Amino acid sequence: MKSDSLFDLRSHLKNRRLDQVVENRTAYTLDTAELTIYETHAQAEAVELTFHNPVLTSMIRGKKVMHLDDTPDFDYHPGESVLVPSEKTMRIDFPEATFQRPTQCLALAIAQDEITKFTNQLNETVPLIDSASGWRWSESSFYFSNTSTINALIARLIDIFTENNPAKEFFADLVLKELTIRLIQTQARRLLLDQGQKQTSTNRWAYITQYIQENLHTAFNIRQLADKACMSEPNFYRQFKAQFGLSPLEFINQQRIRLAQQLLKTTSRSVSDISVTCGFNNLNHFLKLFKRYNQLTPLQYRASGLV
Repeated sequence: MKSDSLFDLRSHLKNRRLDQVVENRTAYTLDTAELTIYETHAQAEAVELTFHNPVLTSMIRGKKVMHLDDTPDFDYHPGESVLVPSEKTMRIDFPEATFQRPTQCLALAIAQDEITKFTNQLNETVPLIDSASGWRWSESSFYFSNTSTINALIARLIDIFTENNPAKEFFADLVLKELTIRLIQTQARRLLLDQGQKQTSTNRWAYITQYIQENLHTAFNIRQLADKACMSEPNFYRQFKAQFGLSPLEFINQQRIRLAQQLLKTTSRSVSDISVTCGFNNLNHFLKLFKRYNQLTPLQYRASGLV
């Protein structure tokens, strides 16, 4: 079978048994986490799934429609993930699954004690500025698009869980720690972007992110942003990367590409015009960066069904 999976599942497919047509389950268990790969080979609706620990689900192949009590229904595609709290039931539709083109998804359940341990280490090592609660794992469902780093960590965990190596517990612990911390940073970044307007007078990162989003068409430099945050340049750069998991330039480019995506879908403006509006003075640089983020050119993205 030709594979168009986001992740390499060859090691898994060699040994797994196909016992069920809908949500066939293969589990790989370690002391502090369990990786489960689900495969569905027929259309189905309202399939329920609940985990006793917090879980990261990530699409590998095909399409699902997800129904979560605290989130509007959404289509779920490869390259996207959902963090789901423990004991929260997911209801899932499989509108396109067939035996020739199965829908594949993974679920990584992480012991709550491990998440607490990693979160405490992060708070002790890199305290969160202007936040009374500090770093924390979200208590509600969280739907997001994977970064290339998160994809790489998930791919590494698939390799570790499915290989026969006596040191796999040690390897997994290292990768789980990094993945957990990056997921916490991703949640904090989204929270600031979605709700930061309410905190601009009390949280310097909320103020900075709002300033960046309102001025994406202009050029930025670190000194300018550091001055607005009342910080030295080196401290601003270091604290920004700790807060967001990205450098200031990476964050600015990410926001510019997001704006370009919106304009491509909601307007008929030319690619060159959108490039300038989003702060790119060089069209070729914009085209290369857009394709790196989306694996599509701007015109291909506009013609696609992606939102």
